[in-house]
Amino acid sequence: MASKEEPKFPLRLLVDKEKNRVVVAESKSDLIDILFSFLTLPLGTIIRLVSNNQHDYIHEINDQPQEVFGCINNLYKSVENLSDGVFWNNICKTMLLRPRNSCESLCKKLKVNLDDSESIKYFMCGKCCRGSKGFLSTFVGASCSCGKLMDKEMKLYGDFSEESYNFDDGVFVKKGSLYLIFDDLKVLQNSPGNSAQQLIQLGYKNFNKLTQISLNIGLKEILDILKQSLISKTPLTDIFLANEEFIRMYTFTPKQGPKVEKWTNIKLKVMVRKSKKKILYAEAEGDFVDFLLSFLTTPIGSILEQLNGNFSLGCMENLHQSVKEFNPSWFIRHLGNPLPNPKVASQFGFMKQPLINICEEKVPIYWYGKGVVKNYICYSNVNGVISKNKSVIKNPEAMKLFDPRSSYGTIESALGFVKRPSLFIVWDDLQVTPLVNTSSISFLHKMNVPLDDLEEHVVSIGEIEALNLLGASLTSSKEALTEGLFHLLKKPKDEAIA
Repeated sequence: MASKEEPKFPLRLLVDKEKNRVVVAESKSDLIDILFSFLTLPLGTIIRLVSNNQHDYIHEINDQPQEVFGCINNLYKSVENLSDGVFWNNICKTMLLRPRNSCESLCKKLKVNLDDSESIKYFMCGKCCRGSKGFLSTFVGASCSCGKLMDKEMKLYGDFSEESYNFDDGVFVKKGSLYLIFDDLKVLQNSPGNSAQQLIQLGYKNFNKLTQISLNIGLKEILDILKQSLISKTPLTDIFLANEEFIRMYTFTPKQGPKVEKWTNIKLKVMVRKSKKKILYAEAEGDFVDFLLSFLTTPIGSILEQLNGNFSLGCMENLHQSVKEFNPSWFIRHLGNPLPNPKVASQFGFMKQPLINICEEKVPIYWYGKGVVKNYICYSNVNGVISKNKSVIKNPEAMKLFDPRSSYGTIESALGFVKRPSLFIVWDDLQVTPLVNTSSISFLHKMNVPLDDLEEHVVSIGEIEALNLLGASLTSSKEALTEGLFHLLKKPKDEAIA
């Protein structure tokens, strides 16, 4: 059987050859839909996609180690290296390495869906397949309360979600028009007025120095745009004009605010090296580690919304701002617009999240019965039927949904991804290692730091501190804890202690 040919997307570039730069590009809606879908991708997915894009032109040429952005890559690698025993179960580790996209059903309609994660499947235990007495799982390999694997796959019936919509008019933006993409990923609706105004602002009074180039791009180029959008201000020039000397752009300034103590705040011990004025590491319990790991399951669009321009991450924020400034009439109306602030997928969030504006999808209620009701007629099904729609189920019973984030597998007991109680070392560059059966004497000796140069502080992580850590983790390649928290420690020690 012949393999399906990879879709290609026409792109017309307006290039200033003297300056070796792409000024603007024109594209159809199919490519704009894919660019806007970047915002729905969780950070863990972005790291995986960029890392797997083996034909990275910059690192092929320079033979340098692959870089994503900030310390997030270290966090992702830490999860890869942690043993399954650190987590409640092996599912939690997979959740962090391959987080679910809350806009999955929309992104599956794209001409190229960057996220290659498997679609949601539903499983029950064959022994306990008795409605409200049994569990339903959306994760492969979950254990039922009876101890057996939930390996009986169920088909979801009557799901009247985005799956049932006609996407012939587009996924996020409407078809039938061209769109303008500038070198910094600012996107505008195509019009002579927009084109003229933007070209004048860029210093072009006419087309004398500009040349048009037409090309077709595919998955590789789109993944390159994704990566460059996170580290550069000129991703189109970098990729299509082979600019190897681009300036990496990511900056962050810690946000200041009143210190508010809440019972939900996370306590954290940090060890400071006084002579270097930096945090060496943090001694952290499960809540703080789960908070950091939740970065991997959070969509980049939601992160940009929370940080609200308080940092610079390449030019991804320009794409985000374009979505917010677009005329609503250019979006597909019946779907709303999840792009400015996409939610964390259901069951993929941290239960004590200090970033109060990062929202997790509401967990749906699933119903089980031995048949369905269609046109007022009941049809029996020997294997049983599940649905989110109670009205289509014969004798419906609400089901218990398995949640991997606890030792009991129930939503009511869900905490996070790692077991409790647990203790970890989080290094300044966000490498995470479990502190299990580790001699404190050996640990300090191996650090090879004068003991009188060390000072321990206790800090309280609330919303502002959490925002600062998030911003620093995305922009600092080696000192996320120092850049995010050290400003709290400039007071005398006894004032810094919570």
